[in-house]
Amino acid sequence: MQYYYDDKEFGRLIVTTRHGMRHFTARWKGDVLHVNAPWGIGATDLAQMLDRNRQQVRQLKGQKPPVEFAIGQVINCFGRQVRLIEQSHVPGRMLFGRNGDMLTLALPQGMELDSDTGKRNVTHALQVLLEQEAKLVLLPFAQEVAQQVGVQPARWEVGRGMRKLGHCTPKRVIQLSRNLMFLPERLVRYIICHELAHLTHMNHSPEFHALVNTYVDGQEKVLEQELKHFNWPIPPL
Repeated sequence: MQYYYDDKEFGRLIVTTRHGMRHFTARWKGDVLHVNAPWGIGATDLAQMLDRNRQQVRQLKGQKPPVEFAIGQVINCFGRQVRLIEQSHVPGRMLFGRNGDMLTLALPQGMELDSDTGKRNVTHALQVLLEQEAKLVLLPFAQEVAQQVGVQPARWEVGRGMRKLGHCTPKRVIQLSRNLMFLPERLVRYIICHELAHLTHMNHSPEFHALVNTYVDGQEKVLEQELKHFNWPIPPL
């Protein structure tokens, strides 16, 4: 039996119920979500299933949950944490602070964090803050990884790319984006190893990927997929 179901987020679904099924399955065909469900399932149970599995369904299509900022929020970064706080001493300004590895971004009182403009402003401030921290923790870590795999670039640099998180130039200069600071260590290491492999193969040939795979202990495909589906704490720019 097949019927339509209208969901608040995913739009019109095509639901197929089958005898003998015990679980739900879902897949996207273009922009339409197709759900297979046990025979006789009701709309209430279907709605509850979707609510429990929204993040997984988004990931099936490559969608990510929306990014939200809030006062008191702590953002875990590479080697650092950033706490968002509110300040009224300097109206209209965002201020940086530090207490050891805990950084603070003090936002002006009353700032609209749920607006697109507010999110862009907070994101830019976080990137500026973490660009300085990248020089302190990211580049030394990259140097350690290079020593472990036995290759060295001519120079390390901190870049600002969001789409291009790393880059190796023909002159053997490796640039790592400040946005790597938003990633967990295993993904930071993976991107560094990817760029280090370009010192040997300036392409994406099978030999290149084999070398990357060696550098990351056979986990290249796993890490590649994890990076692809990573939920960034900042919105795409």
